[in-house]
Amino acid sequence: MSTAAGLRRVVALAAAVALASCGSDGDRGRVDPSARIVELPGAAGVIDFDDIVYSRELGRVLIPARQSGLYLLDPSNATARRVGRLGSADSADEGAGLVFVLDRDEGTITLLAPEDGRVVRTLNLNARADYVRYLPDRRELWVTEPAASPSGIEIFALGPGAKPNPRRTGFIEVPNGPEALILAPRRHSAYTHAGSDLVAIDVDQRTVRARWPTRCRRTHGFPRVNRQETYVLASCAHDGEVALLDLGSGRTLARHAIGGHEALPAYSPATDHFYVRGDPGTKLATLQPTRTGLDRVATVDVPRDGHCLTADDRGHYWTCDARGGRILQFGDRPAR
Repeated sequence: MSTAAGLRRVVALAAAVALASCGSDGDRGRVDPSARIVELPGAAGVIDFDDIVYSRELGRVLIPARQSGLYLLDPSNATARRVGRLGSADSADEGAGLVFVLDRDEGTITLLAPEDGRVVRTLNLNARADYVRYLPDRRELWVTEPAASPSGIEIFALGPGAKPNPRRTGFIEVPNGPEALILAPRRHSAYTHAGSDLVAIDVDQRTVRARWPTRCRRTHGFPRVNRQETYVLASCAHDGEVALLDLGSGRTLARHAIGGHEALPAYSPATDHFYVRGDPGTKLATLQPTRTGLDRVATVDVPRDGHCLTADDRGHYWTCDARGGRILQFGDRPAR
């Protein structure tokens, strides 16, 4: 998410909250009866969520809750606990026995021990960053910097040991981007949005390999790759719209719009389903990729404001209720 887009969303959310405060609690938005509501102990009543991610190693959903800090959520019992004492948590990822937490305003990435929140090290960045992701095969941190000049992805080698000292080892220029980042390990590739394109990056060579048109007016959110690494779901900044692309050729295979504004996609390896909601938007769809397109197999109601979506490997998907400062869990079943 660009700095300007983030500011627009914060202003819109603040206005919506001010209006909602004049009405009833139900004004926060309808929650589907199938949802399991997860409260974040000690968190603010309103949270401008953005990036949440599931860690298979930890078996936890990582929830950067802005000024409320970082939470680890256990999918088995839908309980969350706050970890560490952070000024702000805007993006997070896990690897090498650590959690990496980005504070956009401070321009830092804090390396935390997940068991007790102990700070192992703090990494200072040279440009305002957007998201952080860990590449386990390379033991690297990749940090998206759309506001840098030039814009691109900064790379840090973690280094050896339990208390690594990350050092800058490279930069990949991504004009008019990058917006979020996802990996396809078997293809040795990473994917990000830039302008109206989906960008394919060669991880080994650290170069842009291709730019594929999505036919979005502007892209938004994290691209999502299925477990077979045959498809990638790109997402638009309008109409809750997504585009399914062939991961080999970049050819667009199908499109789907759930409605609302900026599209937020997710994918579950357990169910082989994609998920998408719009923010603002009141519907969240479960999508099955097929040879002929994207079939909608389920739809649930979600609160109007909620800027995050992820899925775990246990048949759950998760989204945010920004006005309520809470997380919603939904269950899903594998495709037949």
